[in-house]
Amino acid sequence: MSMKKLNKNLAKAVVCTGVNVQEGEEVYVVSSVHALELTHEVVKQCYERGAKRVVVRYRDDELSKLDFKHQSIETLTNKPTFMYEERNYFADVDGCVINIICEDPNALEAADAEKITASRRADTVGLSRYYDKSMSHKIKWSIIAYPHRDWAKLMFPDLDEKEAYKKLGKYIAKTTRVDNDDPVEAWKKHSAELKTRREKLTAANVKRFHYKNSLGTDLYVGMPDDYVFGGGVDTCNGVTFNANMPTEEVFSAPDCNNIDGVVKASMPLCYNGKIIEGLTLEFKKGKIVDYSAETNVDVLKGIIETDEGSRSLGEIALVPYDSPISKLHTLFYETLFDENASCHFAIGRAYPTCVKGGPDMSKDELKAKGINDSGVHVDFMVGTKDLEITAETKDGKTLEVFKHGNFTKDFE
Repeated sequence: MSMKKLNKNLAKAVVCTGVNVQEGEEVYVVSSVHALELTHEVVKQCYERGAKRVVVRYRDDELSKLDFKHQSIETLTNKPTFMYEERNYFADVDGCVINIICEDPNALEAADAEKITASRRADTVGLSRYYDKSMSHKIKWSIIAYPHRDWAKLMFPDLDEKEAYKKLGKYIAKTTRVDNDDPVEAWKKHSAELKTRREKLTAANVKRFHYKNSLGTDLYVGMPDDYVFGGGVDTCNGVTFNANMPTEEVFSAPDCNNIDGVVKASMPLCYNGKIIEGLTLEFKKGKIVDYSAETNVDVLKGIIETDEGSRSLGEIALVPYDSPISKLHTLFYETLFDENASCHFAIGRAYPTCVKGGPDMSKDELKAKGINDSGVHVDFMVGTKDLEITAETKDGKTLEVFKHGNFTKDFE
């Protein structure tokens, strides 16, 4: 597939199926300076769909490096309000938000982890209006990726830069289902398959899940009353949208007071430009009581110590080991892709949509349900080829959900 065709199909997927732009809507695009051609095509197609206004803001890792090198923590955590008001505005007017990922996963490896953590925490507070609406599906949002040369070389170190870049483009096209003449129809079919799976899990009336594998994971995860599994297409004000492109997961929120045991990450976690390897967490009564990592444990510490809610889990996501992304046998070093190759959990904030009536509940009502709240939401992967997941239902039955890393026939 040529880059021109990739740009057109990626833009069509994210504009028509991702945020599903409607006549008269306002669109906010957060992109990278390395994804100009895709960004231009996205804006063009938004206007062709009848968008009222499209605003683009670019990220640049080189500028971020300079900021983290020269600004103090006090400066990084006391940003002027105009830096947040733009995105918050689009939440206030029920706009659409498109995020185009195109970065080097190691971009901030040399930056001060304490500064990065402090800055991200400040951003979470400053963008609270946006996050409150996006995580409750009260606005439409979508994330999609574009190849970056340093990212490609990290993934395919044995290839020269040109071939690595080309291969990453091919993998993005395949995993986002745009390597065909009708990506919109391909996404409709995929969403229907995920819908069937999530309905089966919601109807199973699970009390708690038990995860176990040879890596060392042995974890019990309780589920709240009236939980709901999501995945694939979602609905906002009667209009469908797909938040993550690609996606292979069905997900829900655990009871954050009812998690016990040990979980070990099966893949590295790239967070804020730093790679955490060998992550291990121990839980008692829903709280992380011990943790370790082979690399960048200070970054992991910063995540866990963000606030009270970052000491528990906000998401349980099920992905078969034989998913299309997993079958590529490639580590992307990007959570958007790696989480769709593996079952995963998220430290921190839960989606209110994962409990019946959740989007209309107050924070106190959600807390009473066991739905976690936090300033962070960080996915880490736990799926393996030998992962087994059993479910204890509220009427006393035991169900096999995963066997040998994949869904059993009852939940396919």
